[in-house]
Amino acid sequence: MSERAKILGAVWNLPREVSEVKGKDPGTYLQFNSHMVTFYQQTYGELSRFFLALRAGRLIGAHCEKCRQVMVPAASWHCPTCNFAEMREIELPHRGVLAATAPITIFPSASFIGDAPFARGYVDVATDAPIASFLPSRLRTTTGLPRPGIFVKGVELKLVFEDVREGSIRDIFWVPMKEVPAALRDAKPLLASKLDFNTPPMPEVARDAAGEQALARALAAVEELAAKVGASPRAQKDLAGRTHAIGVRTGGGDFTLHVADARIRVGAGLPPKPDFVMVVADAGVFSRWVADGSLTDAAVEGALWLPHKEAFGVLPILDRLPRSVRRDAK
Repeated sequence: MSERAKILGAVWNLPREVSEVKGKDPGTYLQFNSHMVTFYQQTYGELSRFFLALRAGRLIGAHCEKCRQVMVPAASWHCPTCNFAEMREIELPHRGVLAATAPITIFPSASFIGDAPFARGYVDVATDAPIASFLPSRLRTTTGLPRPGIFVKGVELKLVFEDVREGSIRDIFWVPMKEVPAALRDAKPLLASKLDFNTPPMPEVARDAAGEQALARALAAVEELAAKVGASPRAQKDLAGRTHAIGVRTGGGDFTLHVADARIRVGAGLPPKPDFVMVVADAGVFSRWVADGSLTDAAVEGALWLPHKEAFGVLPILDRLPRSVRRDAK
């Protein structure tokens, strides 16, 4: 059995886990290891019932029969607007609507380093209730990295459960309903393993004469940059220890960026076994990159398509090269 992940690393000897405890009040509660200077364990309190349901593949809310409001997550089982009348558990649908256009986090806090870019939003699950809270959740897409225009207000969403659940809000996430095969849209629960997040389909790009001209200019700029990297200690340090075969598909044709031996070179066509493939309609993105633009910005804005977050992690390295070359030239 592999060692359990630690909250602050193995040196602290504190496993990341959620466990059950019996409270003084009737019922089972979930407690999870948290991190502060003085380590302690805390419980989810009344929220435990909600997270226990998630662990069982269910989505529940607290419903008040007087005012008919629904609380999700069920932070309390006593209605705050009806003199704390007792609320009852209701089963909620595994589909919802995004209540507001979701932001995409590019630069996360320390707790989420390695997860970016990611999207989080508020999902309206109890759409038939006159009053209801929105469920804050992760949002994922099967079409590559989250991009502007996917998670917009009003988009219909499908609830997805992680195959292995511990009893936390990260046990679930939502995907656009249109990305879910029709045969799975009514699944309860729908498990993450039933959807393909690893091989998103590349978007199509139309090839035309203007795109070919833009590609010719971009290739000339990138080849000039590659030559300068060979004379730039800073740029070579940026690439040290890295080996990549990056395919690039554009509206003017395809090419490859080869990174090896602290150098970068350009090849024709896509590599037979690319680490990943970028897709961009306008090859001018690469001309602007060489002229002190940013591939990272192009990806964030949605102009440059990437298949996964590992590909996104390479872009800041590439973005350093033009700056490093100019600094050494001075």
